[in-house]
Amino acid sequence: MAELTATEIAEILLGIRRKLFRIVVIIVSVWAISFTFITDWIIEKVKADLLPKGAHIVYLHPLEPLMLKLKISLYLGFAVALPYIVHTIYRTLKERTDLLNNVQISKSDAVKYLIVGAILFTAGVAYGYVVMLPLFMKFLYSLAVQQGALAYYSISDFISFVVLMLVVFGFVFEMPLIMCILVGNGIVKYETLKYYRRHLYVAFFVIGAAITPPDVFTQLMVAVPMLLFFEISLIVIRVVYRDRIKQESLYESS
Repeated sequence: MAELTATEIAEILLGIRRKLFRIVVIIVSVWAISFTFITDWIIEKVKADLLPKGAHIVYLHPLEPLMLKLKISLYLGFAVALPYIVHTIYRTLKERTDLLNNVQISKSDAVKYLIVGAILFTAGVAYGYVVMLPLFMKFLYSLAVQQGALAYYSISDFISFVVLMLVVFGFVFEMPLIMCILVGNGIVKYETLKYYRRHLYVAFFVIGAAITPPDVFTQLMVAVPMLLFFEISLIVIRVVYRDRIKQESLYESS
């Protein structure tokens, strides 16, 4: 992979600056709309669905409700602007550097990637919200009760934790798409993914242990979807890019 020079970095920053105003407009617009009409509903929905029975929400300082609304609105703004941000970075790197010479993404492919990515991310968030987090929060609450503690959660910490977990699950479900893009553009070889399969399995369980409590069941609920989607990704890659894989095998054996 080619290294960036100081001139290329300057050109990249110049190219991004020209579109930065549009990104700011998108973020601020979504931020304002969500702050006014959406954020309160999200907070009440999360509390109603995920707060364990017997646990309580508290406010630790007067500005906490306002800051929480501002934070969630900002998250939504960045989420809406993210596709345009990625597109801007991709076009800038493609036009002004040699880093993405091997990457060829047409407009039709970009639309397909965007649609599939949105579906996968939504599926990951739904899995986390409907399946994982209710069990997760009940386990944490029961652990506090067993230790003789009263469960009083800061509203900011509680909502931030839920959002973080949902984002993690959303990105886990993006794995098939990311791997297909990497292999399809020759950035990573299929055989390389197969070779490091066991290493990745270990990494998945380490991630599961790092972001969940010390309970095997909840760790498996994070690690198993990652493992499953990795294997699904390998199958999809083997079917979609079978000709490329055969050519790479013949080239390496010659």
